[in-house]
Amino acid sequence: MGIGETMTDFRALFSAAERTLDVDALQSVAEGWAEVAETAPPISCTDVYTGLATQAHFQRRIHEVSSMGTGPDCPGAHAMAIISIAGPRDGRSHCWTLLARMGEAVKGQLHGTGAMAIYQNSAVHVLFPFSESNLCRLVECKAALEALGDGTLGPARLRFYPLSSAAAAVSADTATAAKDSSCETK
Repeated sequence: MGIGETMTDFRALFSAAERTLDVDALQSVAEGWAEVAETAPPISCTDVYTGLATQAHFQRRIHEVSSMGTGPDCPGAHAMAIISIAGPRDGRSHCWTLLARMGEAVKGQLHGTGAMAIYQNSAVHVLFPFSESNLCRLVECKAALEALGDGTLGPARLRFYPLSSAAAAVSADTATAAKDSSCETK
């Protein structure tokens, strides 16, 4: 966990408590973080706003998947999906309650798929094992996000990026299958 994530967590704590940021407490957190940062083992964390993965954990997972390589011994092709949503109207960020509901929706839609997601810059980034059923679940996830907050997050855009040659080889066929009626949401 980096200092940036620690400060984000700290800011979220004060925001959730509807309190102004305490500068002395902020300094204490930063000093404490700096003292133990070098000796602490790496920690995988959850983003306090969304309940999704932190940026550091997500990047580690992408590195792990990339290190698996491709070929006959590769456990499976992975891909990245990016669901871009409408940005906040005031230009700052979505309210924390909407971010929490967004995280719950993403986790609910992708449960059991082996996917990992992160929210960043008005987009949900999803690393997932490449399959037709997972593509269908991502389409459903997009629809669930568009329905949140009385539609304030829509319209959303969904894009796919294969991370391996195996995924790239079948992406056209599977992406077409994801548009079948079996994958559509109502």
